[in-house]
Formats: sequence, structure tokens, C-alpha cells
Amino acid sequence: MGDRFALFLTRLSFGIISSFQDYRAMFTWRSWLFGWMLRLVSQVLFFASLGRLVGSVSTEQAIALGNAMALGPLGALGVVSSSVGERRGNTLQFIVISSSSPFLVIASRGLYWVVDGFLTSCVVLTLLPWIVGLQLSWTALPLVFAVQALITLSGYALALTLAGVSLHWPESRMYLTGGTTIVVLLLAGINVARPVHGLAGVLATMVPGAHGLVAVREAVAGHGVPAGPVLAEFAVMLGWGIVGRVGMAIALRRSGRRWSRLLG
Repeated sequence: MGDRFALFLTRLSFGIISSFQDYRAMFTWRSWLFGWMLRLVSQVLFFASLGRLVGSVSTEQAIALGNAMALGPLGALGVVSSSVGERRGNTLQFIVISSSSPFLVIASRGLYWVVDGFLTSCVVLTLLPWIVGLQLSWTALPLVFAVQALITLSGYALALTLAGVSLHWPESRMYLTGGTTIVVLLLAGINVARPVHGLAGVLATMVPGAHGLVAVREAVAGHGVPAGPVLAEFAVMLGWGIVGRVGMAIALRRSGRRWSRLLG
């Protein structure tokens, strides 16, 4: 058992190292700070301005908080496109035939999207007192960041599920990420009230961030972190993780059979 766990950690560490190298190829600190980060802050301010248009400071702050939180799970959706990049770069077949778990390799190689989503959301959350006047105590920040980490991982679990679909149908990646972004913004209680009835209410319970945002808002209000929404968010993460694991295994198995026919 100890040897298997050590092997798991070794393979995971190699995946993380390679993901870091991929991220370094995407950004310099200048392009990240003055390009990517500035773009995300502007995005949050754009949505927060909707609250200002209706003349409500509290609505503006609530929307800004929700959109800052959403940067985590929505940023994690980048793994959908990067997984397709494995197929188009002709590296996916080597992942499939390797001795490591293909799901572990793809999930670990995409972890930079989790780190990026978490960091960018935390930066914007820290800036909210200055950009929209949100009262956010420094003592509440660690609690908010802890919940934000869970929310981002929950979004990554859903993203891995979508990645399994995009590996089978690469042309679907933009529709999957764009459609999921719209669904999260509409159903997680970010810009409008979270639905509680009908099909929309059922779907909202499965959206990453829908439960975590409740916990974040309670923490910001100084009420601590309620256990119920945190456990619900953890259940969403676990559920999508299981679906993603099974779905990606099916997609990779089909890809393996296709390559076997081509080689045979």
C-alpha cells in the first residue's frame, strides 16, 4: 500500500511539474498581471456596474462578490481546451497507453487551471473593499479563501467531466465552456437570485459554486462559515469528480480502440 501511494504521488508530482511548465509558456508575469488579471478585474467591475445602474450599493457589492467567486470554477474550465490540445498535439495516445492512470495524468496536467482560478479569484476578492467598498474584514479572508478553494475544485471536477466529452468530440469544447459559463452565472446566484423551484432549482443544486457562494457571503457578513453549504459544495465536487472519472475512462477507451484499428 505504501509503495502504491508513493508511486501515485510521484506520478502526480510529474503531472504538476509539466502543468507548471505549460503555464509558464502561456504567461509572463507582465502578461499575467497587466493582461489576464486586469481583464478579470474589469469583468467583475462590468457585472457589478449592473447593480449600480439600479441604484443599489448592496446589489452592486453582492454581484461583485459573486463574480469574484465565479472566477475560480470558471477559470478551471480551461482544462477542457487543454485536454483537447493533448489530442491535437498527438500526445493523448501516449497518455492512454502509459502505465499511469490516464485520468490522473490529464487531471494533474490541468491543475494549473485550478491554481490560476483560485489565485485570480482571491486577488479580486481582496481588492473588493477598494473597488466596490465591500466591508470585508481581514479575519474573514482566510475563511473565504478556504471556501473558495473548495469551490474552485468543485468547478474543476465539472470541467474534467466536460473534458471527457471534448476528448471524444473536440469541436464541442467552445460550446461546452461557453454554455457552462452561462449556466453557472445564471443558476449559482451570482448575478440573479438562485432558483429554488422546478428544473432550474434542481440544476442549481448541482452547479459548482451555488452552495459555496452562500458560505462565502455568510463569512463576509461576519457570521462564520455554515457547515451545510460547505458540505453540499463538497458533495457537488465529489459527484462531478466521479462522473468525470467514469466519463473520461469511456472516452479514452474509445480513443484507444480507434488508434488500435489505425495501427492494426
